[in-house]
Amino acid sequence: MSASENPIFLRQRLRDRLKRAREAADLTQQQVADSFGWSPSKVIRIENGKIGVSVTDAMALLGKYGIAGEEADQLIALAKAARQPTWYSGYRQIISPEFQAYLAYEESASIVRNFARNVIPGLMQTEEYARTLLRGFNEGEGAEKGDLEMRVELRMRRQRVLESDSAQFFFVLDEAALRRFVGGDTVMRQQYEALLRTNELPNVKVMYVPFTAGIYPLFRTPYQVFEFPSDNDDLVAYLETPEGEVLLSEKTPRAGRRLQPADYLDTFWKVEKTVAVEITEEILLGK
Repeated sequence: MSASENPIFLRQRLRDRLKRAREAADLTQQQVADSFGWSPSKVIRIENGKIGVSVTDAMALLGKYGIAGEEADQLIALAKAARQPTWYSGYRQIISPEFQAYLAYEESASIVRNFARNVIPGLMQTEEYARTLLRGFNEGEGAEKGDLEMRVELRMRRQRVLESDSAQFFFVLDEAALRRFVGGDTVMRQQYEALLRTNELPNVKVMYVPFTAGIYPLFRTPYQVFEFPSDNDDLVAYLETPEGEVLLSEKTPRAGRRLQPADYLDTFWKVEKTVAVEITEEILLGK
């Protein structure tokens, strides 16, 4: 299974296509549920992702919506692929549903833009840096040692996504993320060397915003923006806030002055073009 075939992402794509097909057939959710003798909420829960879609249900819905031939075959194949387990299903005990969705977006995106304020992003952390950092995060929370090692293992496994030849990764780090001391001198030197190696990958660009840049847009909030190869897939933004993890899509209702994913994309682009500079061996290692 390729990165672009992450089951969680495919489930979302299937839900979206089924919803568009229902609307094109000029049917309400209630009408569809009534025609199959389903509970009134089943179609709602399918379309908002609360429950999965069985292959049998997908076939029934496609017939109801008048979809046949090649398009129907594609959607049935999508329904089958969407029911496969993810590679990180074995880590569910240590990650939230929001982060599981995040991993799906991270694997499926064609472009990932990551702004980090406090620490090196997980995709570029060395094993010792990650272990020291995660141990500090979990200190005092009674976390089991086994959980810590699972989190480190998961983080290292995630980094394989950087090997993709179909995705691009752009990282902008506040200088604080570079200067914060995590572990000893050896850990930091290894981390700096890893950053430089990662920046040499053809599909990766690593930049930072120096302290001398002062205040710049959205510098207080770590965020990621995911872009996808299909025009039918919305931009998605992932935020790390004091209240927890937040996932936003262009379909997310705007609440008050809440920004949309396109706003985070515009801000990232502005910061990248106006105040960020590329990391160098001299900046990190003093050479």
